[in-house]
Amino acid sequence: MSTAQTLTLDNQTVNPQVSDKREPVRMDVIEEIAALAAGTERPALIWGNTDRATVAAEALWVFARRTGLDGRGDEALTAVQDLIANLMHLCGQEGITDSETTFASLVSLAEMHYQAELDEC
Repeated sequence: MSTAQTLTLDNQTVNPQVSDKREPVRMDVIEEIAALAAGTERPALIWGNTDRATVAAEALWVFARRTGLDGRGDEALTAVQDLIANLMHLCGQEGITDSETTFASLVSLAEMHYQAELDEC
């Protein structure tokens, strides 16, 4: 993957004079982004946030296809929420999280990583 690639934002373009609301991101956009990972190195080489987003889109797309949330009109938000809920089930079931290491603490740590990675740019 290359940081020269940029993620498509076609369905997020907003004319502020018309509306303050963005159109929801559809799963066909996630599919397009995930396709950028096809034929790339395994494991993926991460050179920046575009590569991170592409790998995440690939994982989300696999999940959406497996759960039937991959319709062109389906919103990505629904797939993200369901994936997070399923990750919570996995973490609880397998003891990845417990009363000391909660899922919320994992999300908080992920937020710190995300913010640090934004600052790298």
